[in-house]
Amino acid sequence: MAIQAELANLRAERDRLRQEVAEKNEQLGDQLQLQKELAQARAQLQRRDQELAQANAALERSRKRARGGPRTS
Repeated sequence: MAIQAELANLRAERDRLRQEVAEKNEQLGDQLQLQKELAQARAQLQRRDQELAQANAALERSRKRARGGPRTS
């Protein structure tokens, strides 16, 4: 009887640990997905920053031309 009880306890502990591992794997997958989305958002922000810098430079060149300043390429 004691051996069967011990086996039952070990099986219950095994099942609990398997469930815990499954939950941790799911959390890890969620975290990796969030990291991927964050990296994509950062890349998009960097592209937009570059576009804004180019637009600002073009605007500045246009303003210089409008003021009759020297032309640069």
